[in-house]
Order: sequence, then C-alpha cells, then structure tokens
Amino acid sequence: MALSDWLLGKLRCPLGGDPLRFDGGALVAERSGRRWPLAPEGIPDLLARSADPGARAVEEANAIFHDAHAADYDLETARPDECYGDVARTLDRLRETVSGPGEVLDAGCGSGIVLELLRSRFPRVAGADVSLGMLARCARFHGDLVRASAARLPFEDASFDGVTAYSLLHHLREPADGLREFARVLRPGGFLYTDNDSNAAFHERFSWWLAMRRALKSARSHSPEEVARERLAEYHHGTGLDPESLRARLLGFGFATVEVVLSHPPRPDEFTRLLMELERHAPAPSLHYYFRLIAIR
Repeated sequence: MALSDWLLGKLRCPLGGDPLRFDGGALVAERSGRRWPLAPEGIPDLLARSADPGARAVEEANAIFHDAHAADYDLETARPDECYGDVARTLDRLRETVSGPGEVLDAGCGSGIVLELLRSRFPRVAGADVSLGMLARCARFHGDLVRASAARLPFEDASFDGVTAYSLLHHLREPADGLREFARVLRPGGFLYTDNDSNAAFHERFSWWLAMRRALKSARSHSPEEVARERLAEYHHGTGLDPESLRARLLGFGFATVEVVLSHPPRPDEFTRLLMELERHAPAPSLHYYFRLIAIR
C-alpha cells in the first residue's frame, strides 16, 4: 500500500522543517536538498537520530530489538483481542471530542494493533515507528506509515486531531521529548492518549514481586548482548514512570486538561487479584501497575 497525498502533504524534514517531495525513489527537502530514502515497502525513512548519545543509543536499541522480533512479536508480547476492550472504549469516547476532520497519528504503532482500532474509527490515520520490521507488518494493511522518532516527528505543526501512543513512553529515554512533539503536531482541541506504561509507585512498593516475575518469565532474549539491548530498549520498564510528573509536563506544553487513569493488567493473575481485593479496603495509587494519560490540547 502506498503513501497517500494526504500524508505526503503533512510531511516535513525532521531536520529543518522543509516540505518534502518525491524525487527518484527518495523524499527530498525542498530548501536544503537533504534526501531521505524509502524502505523496500515504500515507507519513508525519516528517522532523525538524536544528538544526545544516550537517547540515540535507546533509539537504536529499540530499532534493532524490534526489527529482530517483528515476525513473532504478537506471540511473545501482544494480548488477545478481548484485552483491548478498554482501549477501544477510550477511543470511542475520544472520537466524540473531535471537532476537526478526524486525522489521527499512532506514534509507536508497532505491529499495528491500535492502528487497526483507529482505522475503524477515524477517516485518516498515520502510523510512525522506529522499527522498519514493525512498519513492514503494518504495511500489509495500511499505507500511511513513516519511520520516525517520537522525539522528532516529521510532520508540520497542528497536523492531527489526535495522537495515540500505546506502550511507547517507557521506550523513550526522555518521555518529555515525545510529549512536547505530540503537543506540537496536535491541533487546538486535539487529544493525546497514552496507555500501557507502568507506574513508578507500583515499582517502588512491589519491586520484590517484579524481580520474581522477571526471573520466572520466559525470556525473549537469548544472549547476554540481546538481554542488554532489550533492557535498553525498554528504558523505563524496570523502574516505571511517574504519571503525575508527566501530567505536569503536558500542562506545561499547553494541554488544557490531563487525566491520569490508573489501571490493573487486563488479564489479572493471582497477585493482581489480591491487589484488587486490597484496593477495596485500602486504596492507593501504588496498587496499580499501569497508567494511561488522556489529554486535550
């Protein structure tokens, strides 16, 4: 499937902001002349690597790890369709808030699970990811895809009515860089929806259980080098993120409202069921493993 004129018109050089045009099997920045290649599937490779060595290392780890696991990623990581009911309901609610044409970006689209949910709800959807392997999977059913970093999105300002970022923030060395970009590409009144990132308060309280869970979980990585790369790619997975800190960042980037929703895993194990029972008697944010952010620009 090919890139549409709709998305081509929104693309900008991530280094300078020039409009882009096709020229000889590449995209060319109109003012600087910088050339950006196309992947074999015709996906524009607009990945502008971070100037910060630490952030660049995390980006590269994500690209390499997810390229290597793209073919069997859903078997290793993704959940059954019924586990995405809350995601679908959240998207249904957010669809009602959209006053613009309904153009949405799925940042960190991965193997395309949320991308497919968006396609059935919004007339125009774009997907972006650092992994060409993951994008190649999405290209089987969707054409408007780009390889890009969430910290340097190759789109003009105010391009979209919504941005989704499912299970993305913990993959960014500096999540605030992605949040700033989401604010930039959203139109006034547009929504941001992030989900499936783990809660730092839970990690602090139940680090002992998480250590046991990691030790018992079958490993996706099969060599010390790959183990190290996976840990680097999932940069905040071992510590979680503070949703209230991220909420403050979003307000600082100009969002009018930001809602933090704490949640349990959609397929609760015995330990989670114990926490859910405890919550009835002694509610606390630290009892929830996941959080989502729902913000309106």
